[in-house]
Amino acid sequence: MNTFRVPDNPQHVEEVPTPVEAPVTPPRKSGKVAKSFRTVLSGEFLTRDGLINHLPFIGFIAILFIINIALMYYFENTHRDIVRQQNRLKEIRSEYNTTLSTLETRKQQSSVARDIEALGLKELRTPPQFIDVEPGFFEVEK
Repeated sequence: MNTFRVPDNPQHVEEVPTPVEAPVTPPRKSGKVAKSFRTVLSGEFLTRDGLINHLPFIGFIAILFIINIALMYYFENTHRDIVRQQNRLKEIRSEYNTTLSTLETRKQQSSVARDIEALGLKELRTPPQFIDVEPGFFEVEK
């Protein structure tokens, strides 16, 4: 409730000058990100009890990171092995095709005839003749 009174003597009224107030700027409020960044840089977060309560979870996350890194190394090495084996397979396949081609040319009749002439054998120019033998001709009597 307002307690202002009007003075009884209107001639003797004192006017009180109202003070001129300078505009007050509110203090800057820093955001959560700025506070978190400041606590990390200053190292305050290491002294809190909450960190100790969260140590098992932080350890679990660290183990997951280590496993992730190990798996990446494993998969990269496996991929290199697969590429190396594919290249080896291509090389063996081309060697197989070369050997097969060489074998095909060597087993042709003209090549065989040329190779056996070096041994002193001649190729037959007449077809073979069949000799008919009676059954039991080769059996030996005792």
